Amino acid sequence: MTEPYIIRLNGPWEMTAGDQHESDRVKLPGAWPQILTAASQGTVILKRWFHRPTGIDDGSQVQLHLIDLPFIGEAWIDDVCLGQFATMPQQTIDIKQHLGTRCCLTIEIQKLAPLEKTIPTPQISLAILPTQ
Repeated sequence: MTEPYIIRLNGPWEMTAGDQHESDRVKLPGAWPQILTAASQGTVILKRWFHRPTGIDDGSQVQLHLIDLPFIGEAWIDDVCLGQFATMPQQTIDIKQHLGTRCCLTIEIQKLAPLEKTIPTPQISLAILPTQ
């Protein structure tokens, strides 16, 4: 079996916290402490634009991977809600049908989970699984 090609969506992201009207530019994974601090005070919106990955054919799968996110929220691509997600080690969402030439991924952090003294570094990425 061919391994998936992973694209980490590290940055830049636009972060809007609470009633803030201006967004801050953040880069993952380094900005996670700033994001979690903002999320402890209310809703946080993260947005990242990306181009449709190359090399996708009819048989390929494209997935959004949400790994070790310590919060509950929703994910969107452009104006399409991909659904709610909860704090889990990993969640995978098929997104191929929602990809345009240029996409905006939005992560809305609605509620922060109780945090342990140490938490794994969260990761948001795309996985491209080639035709079998």
